[in-house]
Amino acid sequence: MSQHFVQKGKPPQGISSFTKIRLGWIKKQQVQFVKPGETSFALLSPLSKGGDLLVVKIPVDEYSHFLIENRQPIGFDKMLPDSGILILEVHPAYQDGTGVVKVKNPINSPNFDHATYKLEESNRNVFTDKQNNISIIPLWKEKEKLGVLVTTPDRSNVAVNAASAIQKLIDQSNSENENVISEAIVAFKNRDFEKSYDIAVGKRGR
Repeated sequence: MSQHFVQKGKPPQGISSFTKIRLGWIKKQQVQFVKPGETSFALLSPLSKGGDLLVVKIPVDEYSHFLIENRQPIGFDKMLPDSGILILEVHPAYQDGTGVVKVKNPINSPNFDHATYKLEESNRNVFTDKQNNISIIPLWKEKEKLGVLVTTPDRSNVAVNAASAIQKLIDQSNSENENVISEAIVAFKNRDFEKSYDIAVGKRGR
């Protein structure tokens, strides 16, 4: 997402949340701050479209932080090599050209075509930084917004299982399971991942 062109003759993709914050295009109230070790849920609007909440910021220490954004192929991001939850590791004190911003892609790819995290892909459904007690999990969509959970590594497995169970219910959505989906999501947002999983799986098992 820092390459200039995805396809020859097509426009480049939009700029990252890091650059937009520096330019003043993203305001403080559009950023949700989460400390390492905390568990927090967020619904991010597509970065290129704008909205009430665009970025989750995790300050690691005085020298570095993570930025989490929702990149979707709309607006200035119409030409993206990949879409989903993008995680950036930022070292503001570094000199330009020495790795100020690094994409924490789940799968190494020179073209950033596997740069984002996606709930439905088992090898891309969680980012973990054990040293700083951080796990980041992409979640389901609610309309055009995409959910993301920041939690701790010890809670990541149960959270991923619950989120995946909810996603399966959403994929099978009908009038009969709308209430179950709502109940499972409420439990998830209340950080009761075990209860959320039981609700979602219980419905599918009937």
